[in-house]
Amino acid sequence: MPIKKKLAGYLSLTLLALTLAGSPAAAECVKGAAPLFDPFAPYKDPGSIIHKESGFVFPASVGGFQRECEMTTDFSGNNFEIGYVRDVDDHEIEVKITMVHLEQLNAQDHYLIVKPDILSQYSNPTVVSEGDYLVPGRPDISAYQGIFDGDRDGVPWHFSVTALDYGYWDARLTASYPQEIDAAAQAAIMELIQAFQWQTPSAENFEEQGS
Repeated sequence: MPIKKKLAGYLSLTLLALTLAGSPAAAECVKGAAPLFDPFAPYKDPGSIIHKESGFVFPASVGGFQRECEMTTDFSGNNFEIGYVRDVDDHEIEVKITMVHLEQLNAQDHYLIVKPDILSQYSNPTVVSEGDYLVPGRPDISAYQGIFDGDRDGVPWHFSVTALDYGYWDARLTASYPQEIDAAAQAAIMELIQAFQWQTPSAENFEEQGS
């Protein structure tokens, strides 16, 4: 392979890594306000909003979690993040779900690129486990997960990141919570994953808008 082509390939992957490591676009949210009509797609149930490009549905309440975004004026883009929270024993579980369009990376590549940024958000982070992850009921989805311990403001914390490869679209779920609610939090997060597992983001919406 000519040197110029090799360099171009390395540069392309580097730019993609920088894009993924940067902050995804966030919905314009106003907490505590009444939900607005979604201007891009009809609601599938009261309070749900839909990612315009992938058709992925984010209910206002799912698996015991509440969506952080009460309303939105723009729910689009090919690198988009929205949050969910759930209270357990007077502590909060925070979950961020990101939809991102990738062409050159598998689930493990995706995970390895965002891992340093995730670890940088905590003090004394350590890897508890990392490896392939089997999405319950969805053997067709390739996924890779890392689970970590660390400190947040002096409090022992547990956090994880799971990258999922749907093909045209990838998704990423990051979760964090105090270590003292670990068992209950893991059960709650599994409930959330199972609530979302029936969905498959579509490339058709994205392609139609680009045509």
